Parts: sequence; C-alpha cells; structure tokens
Amino acid sequence: MPFPQVITATSFLYPAIAGITSHLFYFNHGEHHLHVTLYIKAFLLSLAATTTTLRYYYDYPVSPWSQTLLLTTQLAASYLFGLYTSLLIYRIFLHPLRRFPGPFPARLSTLWLSTQLTHNLSTKLHAYHSQYGLFVRTGSSDLSIAHPAAVEAIYGAASPCTKAAWYDFTHPGMALQNMRDPAEHAHRRKVWALAFSDRLLRGYEQRARQVRQRLVDRLVEAKVVDVRKWVNLYSFDVMGELTFGEGFGSIERGEDHWAIRLLNSTMMQIGLFVPIWFFLLLTAVPGLSGDWWRFLDFCGKMLLTRVNNKPEVPDVSSALIAHLDGKNPTPKEHDLLNGDARLIVIAGSDTTSCTLASVFYELVRHPQEAEKLRAELAPYVDEDGECLHSDILNLGHLNGVINEALRLYSPVPGAVQRKTPPEGIMIDEVFVPGNMTVYCPQYVLARSELCYEKPAEFIPERWYKYPHMVREKSAFAPFSIGPYNCIGKPLAMMNLRTTVARMIMTFDMKFAPGEDGRKFLADSQDNFVWYMGELRLELTRR
Repeated sequence: MPFPQVITATSFLYPAIAGITSHLFYFNHGEHHLHVTLYIKAFLLSLAATTTTLRYYYDYPVSPWSQTLLLTTQLAASYLFGLYTSLLIYRIFLHPLRRFPGPFPARLSTLWLSTQLTHNLSTKLHAYHSQYGLFVRTGSSDLSIAHPAAVEAIYGAASPCTKAAWYDFTHPGMALQNMRDPAEHAHRRKVWALAFSDRLLRGYEQRARQVRQRLVDRLVEAKVVDVRKWVNLYSFDVMGELTFGEGFGSIERGEDHWAIRLLNSTMMQIGLFVPIWFFLLLTAVPGLSGDWWRFLDFCGKMLLTRVNNKPEVPDVSSALIAHLDGKNPTPKEHDLLNGDARLIVIAGSDTTSCTLASVFYELVRHPQEAEKLRAELAPYVDEDGECLHSDILNLGHLNGVINEALRLYSPVPGAVQRKTPPEGIMIDEVFVPGNMTVYCPQYVLARSELCYEKPAEFIPERWYKYPHMVREKSAFAPFSIGPYNCIGKPLAMMNLRTTVARMIMTFDMKFAPGEDGRKFLADSQDNFVWYMGELRLELTRR
C-alpha cells in the first residue's frame, strides 16, 4: 500500500486522541516519578518501531529514511500535543487546587517554581505568602500553608498525611528518613530509638567533649575566624566520631574532608528544588550525580570498617548493627545501613552547624543576652570549662537562646513535604483535597504575627518568661513533629547546649574589624538545609 494513501490529515487526529486518553485514564492517577526513565525509553522505542514499520511494511521504497522519520516525529508530536493539552486544561480549570491562589505559571507545572529560585526557596515562599495569603499554590499539585493550625494537621501525631514523593530522591537507596510506608518507617524507627537511650547519650557526650576541645584549641590560636566554617567542621567531626568511631579530621586540617565536599556539591543540586521526577531523571544520567554516589560509597566503606571494629565506648552505629553480632551484613542489610550512615552524617551535622552559627550570630548582635547566658551557666562550669548536660538541660535562658535561633533560622526552613490522604484534610475551615503535596515552611511561620508576638525580634525570654509571646506553640517545629519527627533530637539538643555553653564561657565574641555580619544572611543558601554565609568574629579567651 503506497505511503501517501495510508497517511492522511485525519491520521494525526488519532495520536492526539490517544494522548488525551492516556492523560485522563493513566497519567492523571497515582504516582509516576519512579518510572520517568522507563517512560522515556518506551517512548523512544516506540518511535524507532513506528519508523521501521512505516519504512518497510508499506510499499513505498522510494521514501528516504529521513522522510519516514519526519512523519513519525509528526505523529509523536500529535500524541504529545493531545497529552499536554489535556494536562494543561485540567490543571488550569479542573484541578482540585484550582481555587487556591498563587502565581499562574505554578498551576501549569511544579517545575516553574524551580526556575524562580536562586537557592532561596524559604524567602521566596515568604514573599508569596505575603502576596497571596496563608494558602499558596506553588505547583500543579503543591500547596504551601502558613496557617498556624497547619503544622499539627499536617505533621502531628494524629495527622493522616504521609511522606510525599520527594522522599524518593535516594531511590533505590533507602534510609529511615526516606521510608514513606508508615509501617516500615515505624519498624525501622524502633531500631533507631535504641541509639538514643539516656545511657548511650552519656557516652556520646564524652566523645563530643573531646572533639569540642580540639575545636577550642584551634580557635584560641586563630583569634579572628569564620565561626560558621569552624562549627561546620566541628559538627561533621562529631558525627563522624559518633557514627564511625572516628572523626573526619576536619578540625585538624582546618578544611572539609573530601567526602563532605562531595556532599556539599550534591546539596547544591538539591537546592534547585526541581520536581522529584526531574531530579531522578538527572541522577540517572551518567556523570551528573557522580559526587552523590561517591559520597554514599564512602559512607558504606566507613560503616563496614566500623562493623569490624567495635569501639570501647558505644556509638550511634552500635544500636544499628547490634543484630549483626559481628557478622557481615547481607546485601539488603548493607544497603539499609549505608542509607542510615548517610542520614546520621547529613542530618546530624549540617543542621547542628546552622543552629550553632545562628546562636553566635545573634549573641554577638545582642551582647546583653550573652551576659545573661554566662550568669546562668557560671555555677555549672567544671575545671575543664565544660558543663555536664544533665546540669544545664533545663536552664531557661540557654534553651530560650537555642529555641530563638531554631525559630528564626530553622535548619530546614522551606519545604518538608507531606502527602494528604485520599479523603483530604481540614485546616481550620479550609478543605485541602486528597493526594496533594503540602508543607508548612518554618521560615514563614517564624515571621508570622499569627504565631509569635514581635516575630522579627530575637527574644529568648519568650520561651520561658513571656509565654504569651508564643501565640501558637505548635507552629514551632524545627525538628518536625509526629511520627516522622527527627529521632536524633535528643543528641542534637545535647550537642547544642553543651557546645554553646563551652564556647560562650570560653570566649568573648564580637564582629571582626570591618565586619557587620551582613554576609551571614545575604550569602546564605537554602539547599533544603540552610547553609549560612560567612560570619567572621574576633574571639578573645576569657
């Protein structure tokens, strides 16, 4: 059958109808981000098969391959035209989130928000909420919510929301943080809980004290330092010590370990906040995610070394590998432990260094708060300049200072994503439809007068002396809340309290000559975790 008689103008209508049908009855249901590379391969394979069929099946041998390929491309374009026309009409006029305000391009694709960012998601969300209100549609199925009641509704113990698709960013790798199935997460969390018992925390305290002494020794020598840099080196060395039985040697070298530089490079990519399907597509391209996989490989090798070398003082890994009883892990166990090792290092280091730097930034700006803190801590300082955590655990001003830093500079300031249940949820009197991605940006809530009195001011006393200044206590969730909250919070708070106490009792701090602290915020980056800018301080030993 000759080629021209087979292909007519109406032939392009059928692929378009197929595109509309595939959107309405397939792509518009369920999650598809884990299959994006499969879809692309299938699409390219279908193009090749169609081209070959048209070239050889029909009696048109004089047709060159280029003409056949052009025809196939036109048919494919018709299919894609139908698919995306249906998708866009649905998202603009029929989508369950169509009544929520937000930038119009965000309705079309979640990818649009990424094009507006320069590692500044949290401040961009703050601008959107200032313009559009408490509920802002930030993507085709994404909703940012700054309502005071939303934190409990979305993250709380009774919330029916689960982890959103974004947590598949390590696929096929797995760690506690990335487990989306509630039952699987709860089971693994019980194992993790053993690592943060009071007995083990006391052992961690002694190990962290040794690393902290190395930090103090280096800072005494330096006098004028970028404190942000040094608390970052310290935080990673502490978590290396507590995870693998040895630090990264960063304090001694005065620079990041090479594996941490790989991690920082990866976090820069995460800070683009591209949709999960696009992120997984990028990581599937050879060479684009090499740093990430080299970092994971490093964590795996370090953990394997730790399995074969039991420390005298138990560390975090002790609880995670106790079931092995000295045996090498199976491939499945190895993958899970690799993920957990990565989680400990990332979650316990970047977040702690952000908070420590923020505490010192605010204490330098408010020296009267530093003096109050010293007066409160003085009775508990031992001959080594340290304080036992049990002695300072409940000190009002110390906890107030740390909480204010966590409030104003939450280590994860932007999007901690959750997925609403199929039946949807109610927030106050607003219905949020089911199967939507929702989040409550801590950066925005911290600056809301609905949640705090004088929200822009650093007032530690609001947490223990003036409780009326915290208008919505449930909005404060720097470690998240509910079944997915940060299981390492006890360790993080212990490290924060003891490190702030040691530093503030050892040094007088002020901005270095010619510095005013502006770079600390101006050069900061929201890469899921908040990475603060330079903070050059002059330290004088007391």
